[in-house]
Amino acid sequence: MTLDPTEIASSWLQSYAAFLTSGDVKGAVSCLQDTSFLRDFLVFTWNNRTLHGHEEITTYLANNLAHASVADFELDTRPGLLPEIDGLNTRMVSSVANTVSAGFTFGCKVGKGQGYFFLVPTDAGEWKAISVMMQLADISGHEEWIQEEGAHEGHTLSWTDVNRERRETIEKDPYVLIVGAGHNGLNAAARFKHLNIPSLVVESNVRIGDNWRKRYPTLHLHVPKYYCELLYHPYPASWPLYIPRDKIADWLEHYAQAEDLVVWTNSRPLPGPTYDRTSGRWTVVIDRGGKHVTLNPAHIVMAAGALGAPNIPVMENRDAFDGPIVHCADYQGGKPFAGKRVVVVGAGNTSADLCQDLSFHGAESVTMVQRSSTMVVPITLVENEMERWFRDTKTDTTDFLLMAKPIPLMQKMAEQNETSLVEQLKEYYQSLREAGFKLVTNKGLFTIFYAAYGGYFYDVGCVDLIRSGKVKVKQGVEIARLEKNSVIFTDGSTIEADAIVLATSFRSIRDSLRGIFGDSVIDQTSPVWGLDHEGELRGIYRPSGHPGLWFAAGEFYTSRSRTKQLALEIKAVQLGLLKL
Repeated sequence: MTLDPTEIASSWLQSYAAFLTSGDVKGAVSCLQDTSFLRDFLVFTWNNRTLHGHEEITTYLANNLAHASVADFELDTRPGLLPEIDGLNTRMVSSVANTVSAGFTFGCKVGKGQGYFFLVPTDAGEWKAISVMMQLADISGHEEWIQEEGAHEGHTLSWTDVNRERRETIEKDPYVLIVGAGHNGLNAAARFKHLNIPSLVVESNVRIGDNWRKRYPTLHLHVPKYYCELLYHPYPASWPLYIPRDKIADWLEHYAQAEDLVVWTNSRPLPGPTYDRTSGRWTVVIDRGGKHVTLNPAHIVMAAGALGAPNIPVMENRDAFDGPIVHCADYQGGKPFAGKRVVVVGAGNTSADLCQDLSFHGAESVTMVQRSSTMVVPITLVENEMERWFRDTKTDTTDFLLMAKPIPLMQKMAEQNETSLVEQLKEYYQSLREAGFKLVTNKGLFTIFYAAYGGYFYDVGCVDLIRSGKVKVKQGVEIARLEKNSVIFTDGSTIEADAIVLATSFRSIRDSLRGIFGDSVIDQTSPVWGLDHEGELRGIYRPSGHPGLWFAAGEFYTSRSRTKQLALEIKAVQLGLLKL
């Protein structure tokens, strides 16, 4: 029998909406499978939550449904959100058959909402949701705008004068101070601007984009460009699929200018910001190119990413080593290492890139120190998956569809496909194991990425070097101590070396900020990155634990999609709807 996804979706939504609008929690939960997920972004509480199973969802709705005042549910008619069959499968392979999915809109107490659901049939033939996501889209009267008219006061004022006055007003009294002008900070600033939240960005580098320009020369995006767009500005169609370092850097600089964002470069907050809980304002001193400027923002958004200072492992007798020891943050290419025996500590994306670069530039030997285990995925598989998500759909629609899938659900779906993935890559993985490389194959990529912001690499050539022996693997050990021309490992083995490159990632930004805010402030905040007990990302784009202090971190998709939540939370504080 041919399924009609619109009829199925409409019937289910009609029942679910009737129960919610009448306050019937038991009825609403009856529309969900026993092991279903409810993902909430600011509809029922001013936070993001994922509830799993009837018991958790029932308790959550019982406590929060009444004051949310949800109503006026309708199926979404926008392209990409219409009811469809196997919507769960077409964007991420799943063993669940006959899925019907659809977007919907609704009203709530403070504004308009949008949502998405995935339905599967029960044994009795009844359609129930395996997952429902509900999200606050806009606060009434304060909707996100995309473009302004541009003709000011009937063409009597020039844009130059208007823009200068706007900048001066923000510089004098920013409502939000954003620290960091990478993609996280700039996405946040652009989103704030489009919700009329005055924000000032401070960047420690001399130029916007220097955080990319200072990295290793062969750095490219490790995923296709359409996954890595900034808000409102897609990359040029003619640009490479995997955009190189310097083009990203220049694009960030261009983006700030194109979006008319207010950014102070060569600027940083000095230690000792204080927060007045009565006024709800910070006092923070900014070193702006040597000049000290005192600001009183209501909010500080730390947008330096999840990563702080370079993570330098302890190596006994370090000063005895005769060669250079370089962290990946300072690595500027493989040419200086030609003819040298190089040890690279780490086995993630950066390590794979650097090992490949060192080999290409004629290092006598390259040894990758793999301290634990790593997930490896050929770049072609990554590209195929990203293309399925983004190629034929608007970026904001795809972001919404990805947000509709709770992280625990994505983890379960990935785990269901691990057996077929391992079988597909059987020979590829076997050759890596034979070279001494320890693989992770019993966890999904989402689990690894969200847990530690690392632990994997997308293969763009390093695997062939490992299999051929051009890059050797030293597995399951740490560097214990150093001698003049040798590295001694924790298992007692030794290899000769002329240089050491540390692809050992970075410390948590939260720990790095103790020198700015002090322990008393940082100890009140949640860890940044990793998953909480509900499977939501900890500490970013949601209340941190300290009023007026927020963290913005993650890769381009996370930054782009989650800044709306952050902007709505801050707007709610500004409007008196939310008290931190």
